[in-house]
Amino acid sequence: MEQQQAQQHQQQHQQQMHQLHSPRGRKIRVSVVLVTSPGSAGSASGGGVGSVGHSQPVECNIDPSMSLADVTKDVALVMGVGRHWNQYSLRFANTNALLTEKSLRRGIKEGDVLKFGPSPARLTAQVVEDLISEDELAVKMTTFSLQKHIKEEEFVDEFLIRRGLERLQDLIVVAQGNTLAYALTSLQNLMEHDHGWDKFSPAFISTIVSIIVKQNLVNICRPATAILIKLVTADATAENSPIQCYGFDVVNAAVAAQSSFVPTLVQRLSATDYLLQLNSLHLINVLFRKATDRYRGEFVYLIDALNIRKVVVRLMQTRPPEELGKQLVEFQRLLIQEGHRRKRQAVDLRTPMHESMLREIWNASGLQSDGSVKWRFIGFESEVPRKELARVGVLGLETMYSFVNNHRDFFQLFIEDQLARPQDRVCPFAKACIEVVEILSDYWEVSTGYTITTSYQPLLLQFEEVYALTLKFFFMMWEDMDAQATIDDINRVASVVRSQFRHVNGQIQPGDVNCLATFERELMTTPYALIRERQLRELEVEDILMSRLPVRNLRERLYRNSYEFVRQQRIDCLMNGAWFPVVKEKGRAKGLYRFYRLGPNKKFLHWAEFVDTKDKSPALEVLSERIDMSTVTDILTGTSSPIFNLKKVMASENPALCFSLVSSVTDSNTSLSLSDFICATPTQYAEWTDGFNMLLDKNITNRETADYINDLTEIDVKLALLDLTGDGVDIPAVAPEIPDVPGNWNFYYDEEGGGLKEGIGGLASLAGAMMLGLASQGSNNRVSGGEDGYQLEDEEAEALPFGKET
Repeated sequence: MEQQQAQQHQQQHQQQMHQLHSPRGRKIRVSVVLVTSPGSAGSASGGGVGSVGHSQPVECNIDPSMSLADVTKDVALVMGVGRHWNQYSLRFANTNALLTEKSLRRGIKEGDVLKFGPSPARLTAQVVEDLISEDELAVKMTTFSLQKHIKEEEFVDEFLIRRGLERLQDLIVVAQGNTLAYALTSLQNLMEHDHGWDKFSPAFISTIVSIIVKQNLVNICRPATAILIKLVTADATAENSPIQCYGFDVVNAAVAAQSSFVPTLVQRLSATDYLLQLNSLHLINVLFRKATDRYRGEFVYLIDALNIRKVVVRLMQTRPPEELGKQLVEFQRLLIQEGHRRKRQAVDLRTPMHESMLREIWNASGLQSDGSVKWRFIGFESEVPRKELARVGVLGLETMYSFVNNHRDFFQLFIEDQLARPQDRVCPFAKACIEVVEILSDYWEVSTGYTITTSYQPLLLQFEEVYALTLKFFFMMWEDMDAQATIDDINRVASVVRSQFRHVNGQIQPGDVNCLATFERELMTTPYALIRERQLRELEVEDILMSRLPVRNLRERLYRNSYEFVRQQRIDCLMNGAWFPVVKEKGRAKGLYRFYRLGPNKKFLHWAEFVDTKDKSPALEVLSERIDMSTVTDILTGTSSPIFNLKKVMASENPALCFSLVSSVTDSNTSLSLSDFICATPTQYAEWTDGFNMLLDKNITNRETADYINDLTEIDVKLALLDLTGDGVDIPAVAPEIPDVPGNWNFYYDEEGGGLKEGIGGLASLAGAMMLGLASQGSNNRVSGGEDGYQLEDEEAEALPFGKET
């Protein structure tokens, strides 16, 4: 009897639902399945997150123009739980995605199957309770489901309110196996939101570091690595994230306590598991890029000591997948930036390491100073080597020291041989070292610190070995050219070496596992006559002026300006927005387009779908959807784009015009596509892909952008030189030496007698006139004369560099 009454009651509710919707606008017919949970007290309360039951599907008419709350109330009436409607929510059965106000308007279709189950608040309460359960299986199942639920904004807000994050952290500290993997992935997904994870303790960060060191399972190391990457990048420079309280120094404090952390990452680059390689190199790159000035040198020396460059070269030679390849190129780019930083860093004898390297270079020569001459014995022009090293900075000192240390016998014999020669025939060792550093730095763009290459350059990663070979080649050319110890001959030899170095590097084939041996053979065995003949052909089409040092320095500065100009232009393209076709499972959606536009703060990519393109670009407030750029981890292009996972798209679209913004790599070695793009032209493709690359501080990938930067640089250089060359002004091969600042200012130039004279003389008169001028303009300063010049008599004179006594 009670069962018959319940059935009649449900039928009445179904009739009410149909009657309620029948007089309104467009209706969508869907099937709704009631999801029940074990342990629920009736149909209106309870509900765990373990195994669930499903009722038979019930057909309903849904009006998308209604609010989500009203739709949920109506469905609750049909399912017989109308009084408790606020404890339920609707989800898409095929994806388990929560039905929101936006997806109600745009995502729901005729015939969809929806699940009617616990609301995010009710589900969160159960999850948080189950996280501290003593039943290990229940905890494991809870963390497994948490991985998906925590991606939802509605769920994560409740999760944070109920202190679920604290319980998740406690679980990570003690969990093992798959439970730990699920918990770490849940935390990783939570950190994709822009709030809620700004209070991790140093002890918890140390736990994540320890997990990476001690665990070997990919499904554990991958999310733990991703968490650390997120923490390192969440510093004050994080434009796309409101959380900026971590950064390199915070993570490094935890890393410092684990001496095997960095060695473990480097060791995993040689692992057979692709994801371990990828995640380890990604974390190394992030640490490298974000290292602060205080710790950068220490970090770089550490990874160099672990022979990371050799490991990266081996990976380059294995034809790695695209995503790993991008990380290899990124490491290469970071090395160039680090070389540029060292090249611009002045040698300072007050720095113990700099003083020690110079001292050991001198000791290795086996020479004795005669009091007045020391550094000129080994090829410096003066007795102040730091001045001449200013061109190449610490990079020049380090490479010279490395050569001397690794080729000590060669160095001693070379110095002895040169000292036995006539003074005008000596090959200056130090000057040769400086020229070779310049040659290598110019070729690999170390001089500018900006690189536009996306190809592997394994010889760059063997910089010291290539430097040693090129330096020996310089000495060989000095002999073959019968050069003299003059500036002109040094430049003449350097020009030949530069030409041969550039030619040999261009002959190295990608994937050559013996590239260093090939480089040595081609460099050393080519006769001088052949090199000279080729160089003359090059000079016929090149302007010799462009190879001079001041012009190269000018080009470096203008190159940086051009790069920043093009970077802004590409990002402006994103901010102006553009139309793109919508891609569905069956290919392009007919008559459906999306307009994308980067927001003014560059943190979100806004978009909306339209039935047709418009003549005018939609305003930003019209674009109702958005993508958080902090969640974008990569840009997949061509056939690597998730677009080409769809068979019908593969046959109809040009891969050279397609790309996707994706989030982090998953355990199945796939990526979650945040948005797919099919560009109309190659130019639009270059603008948008490199716009995103430059926004995310990644390498540019298009030749069009690279040519744009180079063309602008060449135009700027020629315009800058136009006045000089037009007037016949000679540009020296090297920059003139700038003298040190005088130890005191007690001198002046005597115009009548000529030369410098001791005393302040005319300077006092000039200063006095200036002060009197100030007084005549209404200044409160009082100026009085005296035997030693003029004197300011108020307290403001203390701020002047000369003090009161002028």
